Amino acid sequence: MSAEWLAAALAAGVGTAAVYWALRFGRLLPLEVSLREERERAREIGAFARELFEAQSSAETPQILAEALQYGAERFLHRFPGLHLFGWRRMALGGAFSSERPELVFRTGFLAAAEPSDLELPEEIWERIRHSEGTSIWRGDIPEPLMSRFGARGLRSLRLTPWGTFAKVWGLIGALDPDPGGAALAEGSDALDLLAAYLSRAAAAAAMVWEQKTAREQLEGGLSRTMQRLDETNLQLIRKAKEMKTLQEVTDAISEHPDQPDILGAIATTVAKALELDVVAFLLLDDANAELVTQAGAYGLMEDEGALYRISLKNEMASSVRVFRTGQPFITGDSQNDPRVIAHYARAWKCHSLAVVPLRIETRRIGVMRVGSFRKNFFNEEHLQMLRVIAEEVAVLVESAMMTQRLAEMNRQLAHMHRLKDEFVSTVSHEFKTPLTTIAGFLAVLLADDAGPLTPDQRKFLSSCKRASDRLTMLVMSLLDLSKLEGGLKMDFVPVDLAGVARLSVENHRWEADKKGVSIELRQEERLPAAHGDAKWLAQVFDNLISNALKFTPQGGAVAVSVENKGECLKACVADTGVGIPQEDGQKIFEKFYRGRNLEQAKTPGTGLGLAICRSIIDKHEGKIWFESEPGKGARFQFLVPVSKGTQGKEEHDENV
Repeated sequence: MSAEWLAAALAAGVGTAAVYWALRFGRLLPLEVSLREERERAREIGAFARELFEAQSSAETPQILAEALQYGAERFLHRFPGLHLFGWRRMALGGAFSSERPELVFRTGFLAAAEPSDLELPEEIWERIRHSEGTSIWRGDIPEPLMSRFGARGLRSLRLTPWGTFAKVWGLIGALDPDPGGAALAEGSDALDLLAAYLSRAAAAAAMVWEQKTAREQLEGGLSRTMQRLDETNLQLIRKAKEMKTLQEVTDAISEHPDQPDILGAIATTVAKALELDVVAFLLLDDANAELVTQAGAYGLMEDEGALYRISLKNEMASSVRVFRTGQPFITGDSQNDPRVIAHYARAWKCHSLAVVPLRIETRRIGVMRVGSFRKNFFNEEHLQMLRVIAEEVAVLVESAMMTQRLAEMNRQLAHMHRLKDEFVSTVSHEFKTPLTTIAGFLAVLLADDAGPLTPDQRKFLSSCKRASDRLTMLVMSLLDLSKLEGGLKMDFVPVDLAGVARLSVENHRWEADKKGVSIELRQEERLPAAHGDAKWLAQVFDNLISNALKFTPQGGAVAVSVENKGECLKACVADTGVGIPQEDGQKIFEKFYRGRNLEQAKTPGTGLGLAICRSIIDKHEGKIWFESEPGKGARFQFLVPVSKGTQGKEEHDENV
C-alpha cells in the first residue's frame, strides 16, 4: 500500500515538473526574453535621450543648428544601426535667417555619397507634412518618384518624420530601410520620434535665439541709425547756427553803421571771416548798361590791380553771367584751369577754388556773390548749401544797403541843393533889401509932398507903388527870417512873459483891426508861469497869426487871443471868425509858399511864408502848433511852449518884450 502510494506520488511529481518546464520553455521563456529585450531597448532609448539632451546647446547660427542636427543623426545610428537617414530643413524667420527653400542638413550611410538632388522630396509631400500635425507619413513602400531613386539600391521602406516649430523652423527626417516590411523602421520608430523631439527642441531654441539676435540687431541698427540721424541733425544745427551767426554779424555790421559808404565791404569781410574765405565780392546788376559790376569794398581784392571789373550780360563764357541768368550756383576746384571760367578774371583774383551764387529778392535777381579760396578743391556741397542760404539773406541786406547808400547820396545832394538855395535866398534877399529901403524912402518923401505937390493921379500911382514896395519888403524880411531859422539859428532862451508878448502884439495890430472894422481882444489867466523861450521870435509867432486872422476875417468879425496854463506847457490860441480853412489843406498849410484853396474868396495878398515861419519857431522851442477850422466859421491856431523851470506865477512884465 505504501509502495504503491509512494510510486503514485513520485509519478505525479514528475508529471507536474514536466508540465512546469514545458510551460516554462514553451510560453514563459519567450515572454521573458521579449520583456528583457524591451527593457534593454528602453534603457537604450533612455541613454540615447540623455545623450542627446545633455549635449544640446543654443544654436546661435544656422550652421550650429545644422551641426546639432548632424550630431543627433550620428548618435541615432550609433545606437540603432540598420537604417539610412537624411534630414531637410526650412526656415521662415525673415532677414538673414530666412530660407523657404528646403536645405539638406545631414545624410548618413551610403546616402552620404548621394547628391542632394537625389534626396529631394516633391512639394506635395512637404504640404502634407505641414498639415499632418507632427505625425509620420509614408511608412511602408517607397512612393514614386523616390522608388526609382532608392528601389534600385535595395531600399524598400521609407518613413518621413516631421520636426520643428512649423511656424518658424521645421523639417523632415527621412529613414530608409532595406526590408520591404520595414522591420528596422518599426524597431527604431520610438528612437526616430525621440530624434524628432530633439530636433524640434533644438529648432525652437535656435528660433528663439535667432529672433532675439535679430531683434537685438534691429535695435542696435535702429539705435545706430538714430545716432546717425542725431549726428546729422547736430551737424545741421551747427551749420545752421554758423549761418545764423554769420547773418547776425552781417546784420549787426549794417545796423551799427547804416550810412557808411563801405557797407558792402563790411558784409564781405564778415562772410569771409565766418567761412574762412580768401576772397568775397559782390557783382551787382547795372540795368542801364546791362552789366554785372564788381562793387568796391570787396574782401581780398585790390582795386588798383584791376580786380574790380565789369562783365557784360552778353558774355556767356563768364561764370557770373551764367549764374545770374540761370539762377543756378557754380563751384570749381581749379578756376584758373577750368574752361567754364574766364581765366583772366580767375588769375586777377589769385584764386583756385571759386563759388558763385545768385543774389535774388523773391523772383528778381540783383547780382551774384563770388567767393574764392587760394586752396584747390576747397568748396564742397556743404559750403555751397551754406553759401546759398547766406546769399538769400544777404541779398536783402545788400539791396537795403544799396538803397541806404543811394538815399544817403540823395540826402547829401538835397542838403547841398538846400544849402545853395538858402545861400541864394539870403543873398538875393539882402540884395533886394537895400534898393527896397531906398525906394520906400523916396516914395515916402514924394507922398509927403516934400518934393512938391502931387496931382491926384500921381498920388494914386505912387500909393500903389508904396503898397507893392511894402509887400516886397515883407517878402524879403520873411525870406531872411526863414533862412535864419533853417540855417541853424541859435535862439536866446530865457524866462518869458508869454501873456505880455501876446498883449504887445495885440496892441501893435489894433490900428489895423480898427481900420478893417474887426474887434480884437486878449484873454489870459492870472498868475501864469513864465515860458522858456526867445521873446523876439515868440512875438513874431503872435504877429504872423494875428496878421493872418485879420486878413481872413471880414468886417464885423472878431479876433480873440488867449494864453492859459497847461501844467508843463503854456497854450496860446489865436481864433477868428473868418472864412476858415478847408480840411483838405490839412498840414500843408504850414508848408512854405502854400496858400489855402479859399484865397479867391478871401481876396487877401500874402507870401505863404508866415505859417511856415511860425512852425519853425515853435519847433525850435520844442513845442507844437496846430489848427482847428470849419470852412465859413473861422479858424483857431494854437501852439504849446514849455514852462520855464523854477518859475512860479505870472511875471508882471518881461524885460525882453
